[in-house]
Amino acid sequence: MSKAPEKLNELNQKATEAALKLTQLSMEQGERLMKLQVDAVRGMMDDGMKSAKALMEARDPQQWSALQQKNVQGMLARMTEYSRSVQDLAGKTQKEIGELVESRASAMNTQFQSMVDEMAKSAPPGSEPAVAAMKQTLAAANALADTMTKTAQQFAKSAESAIKVAADAAAKGGKGG
Repeated sequence: MSKAPEKLNELNQKATEAALKLTQLSMEQGERLMKLQVDAVRGMMDDGMKSAKALMEARDPQQWSALQQKNVQGMLARMTEYSRSVQDLAGKTQKEIGELVESRASAMNTQFQSMVDEMAKSAPPGSEPAVAAMKQTLAAANALADTMTKTAQQFAKSAESAIKVAADAAAKGGKGG
């Protein structure tokens, strides 16, 4: 009849490759997040040790109070920087995953369209309405997927903006206090 089984095989192979890429990407981002967390904890511990030593060397209550305030501001700055780093990593990860999914969806769409066109060529006489219905269904599914992708991108941009505003407000609050 046609090359449909071969095309389905190819489609499955491409889907498997995409899943493997997604898994690899997730693992890489997980490693980056772990490194970020370890570096943050290490920095906080170093700061804590330095702060404890400085507080032990304080000679009067005013000096001790000033050191405490400095330590709190340093901790807030470190936490804000950590939060921004996590946000940046999440944004990059989201972008990479989005590009992978979008690329795969586009390739699948092209393959499905090719399969439908091939089926139309080898379809028996009188099946034109069924082929036309399949093409319309495919077009509607593509339009829906495109709308959902655009909506998800807008939502992600909105959420990213809100997180940045909150991080900036927290940073300003920590420095002003």
